[in-house]
Amino acid sequence: MSREQDQFELIGRPCRNFNILATAVMTDPLDGREKLVLSNFAAGQTGNLILIDTRSMEAESIELPGDEGAWGLVNWRNEKLVVGTCPNYAYMHALDLKTRTWAEPLQAADEKYFWDMAIGSDGNVYAGTWPGCSLYRYDPALHTLEKLGRASDNGKNLYSRYINGSAPGYILFTGGYDEPFLKAFHLESGTFRDFGTPGFTVREVTDEYICTVQGDRFEFYHPQTLEPLPDTAGWKEKLTVLEAALPNGKSCRAIPLADGRYAGVRGQDLFIADSLDEVPELVRIPTEAPATRIHTLVSDEAGGIWGACGFGQTIFHYDPLTGSAWNSSSVCDSGGEVYGMVFVDGKLYLTAYVGGDHIVYDPAKPWDQLNNRNPQSLRALRPDYIRPEGRSVIGPDGGIWTGWSAKYGTYAGALSRIDPVTLEVDSWSHPIANDQQVAGVAADDRYVYFTTNGGASGLPYRDVICHFGVWEPGKGLVHETRFAAGERPGSAIAAMCAKVFVKAGSAILVFDRARFRFEQSIPVEGGCSWMTAAGPDLLAAFCGSRLLFIDPHSAVVIRTVELPGSVRAATYTATCDLAFAVEEALYRVPSGFLQSVRS
Repeated sequence: MSREQDQFELIGRPCRNFNILATAVMTDPLDGREKLVLSNFAAGQTGNLILIDTRSMEAESIELPGDEGAWGLVNWRNEKLVVGTCPNYAYMHALDLKTRTWAEPLQAADEKYFWDMAIGSDGNVYAGTWPGCSLYRYDPALHTLEKLGRASDNGKNLYSRYINGSAPGYILFTGGYDEPFLKAFHLESGTFRDFGTPGFTVREVTDEYICTVQGDRFEFYHPQTLEPLPDTAGWKEKLTVLEAALPNGKSCRAIPLADGRYAGVRGQDLFIADSLDEVPELVRIPTEAPATRIHTLVSDEAGGIWGACGFGQTIFHYDPLTGSAWNSSSVCDSGGEVYGMVFVDGKLYLTAYVGGDHIVYDPAKPWDQLNNRNPQSLRALRPDYIRPEGRSVIGPDGGIWTGWSAKYGTYAGALSRIDPVTLEVDSWSHPIANDQQVAGVAADDRYVYFTTNGGASGLPYRDVICHFGVWEPGKGLVHETRFAAGERPGSAIAAMCAKVFVKAGSAILVFDRARFRFEQSIPVEGGCSWMTAAGPDLLAAFCGSRLLFIDPHSAVVIRTVELPGSVRAATYTATCDLAFAVEEALYRVPSGFLQSVRS
């Protein structure tokens, strides 16, 4: 056995899920049959298209030439599928449906995302971007990609999205998030113009009107002039409603098929219905789910390893004794991913983006998320707080504490607490700074500790003086430390042996609970992405592609292990192993090696 195998071993790729970001319908030129096309995002891997025969339910999977997936998907005349990718490269891919071959990828310079796309009245495909907040035009006949310009003069606006090409001569779209806007791009003149009310999005375009919506407010505009229409009372009833009622009474977006039937996708499942009057049956997407990036890890009381996918709102369980794995359906009605996972008395408590969700799941009972029985969604923090950036920990009071980041376009943070007995959720906005998110959370037998920084959803990182806070349940904030300029903390924070270890800047800072101050510093190269206890007297710090074992009493690094990649999820199991993930791969540092490090 090699030295690396003595230190850690690959035990599997148990996290497998679909994350369908876009859909289309086409008539396949190969067989003349109608196909439902799903654009699947595979976190940490290469995304794929899934073509499903709407009658036989047979599926064909076609891997993208590059990137993890795509929000942008357009069927161009049943000749090509045009795909705009994310989150790394903003590729424009085109699949020839007759030959099933991809054209050479095109790329939008300095962009990461293509968002949703639409065909304009000129037959070209239009797409918005992040972070450049631009509009692009793809010519499917010539296979060329052209930047039409940045859609906003506000440099803090990073998004242009929700593209609609149904208005003759115009491309309509929204953007933000620092300063929301609603714009129209005129195809003939190549110019942008504002129209409507900022913050509204285009709901529907017909020969009679353009409808925009924000919440329960509707506005109507002339489809040629873009001017407001007078006397539109009662026009809301004219809007097309394409929704199917699921067995739990909730609605799901319905996709019209050519033969009058409807299709829909919900998480890992889909349906085909004869009409919108029937309650459709959900079935699993009929192809194998890919292995995807592991975002969070936790151990149950028996040593089983649980985790969450990097995108797609599912969780998994891995049994180290048998090597078997189970993957869930969606854990809640919102999209996104689970950040926080904590076991208390055999139940798994989850916190999730994008709905600010608090969730409880009992593995001993049947799965019934559709009816909100198991897992059960508790009080959510949306719309004010949506991303549990700080993850979740068990506090000294037995509650589950989570650190939050605010809604898109807002710099702010909060703490929340789930009571595992009553399932009530309490929250505290702005625990230290009014304009900083909570980046990391830890706890010991007396306090909850947390850090803040200048991150936000939909906005660029803002350089600020970051904070460290000590929170006593029942009292609130009892201590605050301001970090030096450039000392940016993240989610890497751990509390043990009456000390708190916090990654800040290029070091791990050590807070002494007895003296209420930072007294030591451990320099680290390549930052520190995650820390966790690896036993009662051993701290594991994942720094770049290295694992540092630290004596928590002396705050001295006692052993270093080279890893196959960067780690953002790790847990110490009930069987005294250390489990960690590199992208989709799950590894284990065996208890015997951990014991040798401690000795």
